[in-house]
Amino acid sequence: MEQHEKNMFTASTSVQSDRILYTASSFAKSNLLYLQEIGSLTALAPHTSRREKLLSCLCFVVLEGSGQLAYENRMYPLKTGDVVFIDCHKPYSHSTAVEDLWSLQWCHFYGITVQAIYAKYRERGGEPVIHPKDVSHYKNLLAELYGVANTDDHVRDMRIHEKLSSLLTYLMSESWHPEKHRT
Repeated sequence: MEQHEKNMFTASTSVQSDRILYTASSFAKSNLLYLQEIGSLTALAPHTSRREKLLSCLCFVVLEGSGQLAYENRMYPLKTGDVVFIDCHKPYSHSTAVEDLWSLQWCHFYGITVQAIYAKYRERGGEPVIHPKDVSHYKNLLAELYGVANTDDHVRDMRIHEKLSSLLTYLMSESWHPEKHRT
């Protein structure tokens, strides 16, 4: 049986967070795109989050405020409406601006096809940070994904797979930049 744990907490004096730590079924882990963690946070003070060597991808939306992402030896400025999509096996950090604290929506996910999809995303010119014309697709999809993860639906892992597939479809549609084609 799948398990999930919902936490509403303040991890420190710098961040207030609402998240679900999701444990997918063994079937989902072997066959589907699956959720690991999803939530939102509001920075109460400047903070930096650093991670690496995670078997995970991270997608987050800057709901308000600003900050920066350090990824693949580059710094990317982030502002309201930006979307981040990265492979968490590589070292990364993200931090909010001192003068413009941010709020984020995020999810960590994985699956047997994720590495190939991420490689195709980058090959097509996809960048770690995108500036979509309409960020509402991402915000709505992450909210729907959170809602599905927070249910006891007997086909929850299939619904999560469907939402993650939609998220990857949006990300891939934003990645078509033939001028930046990578081999």
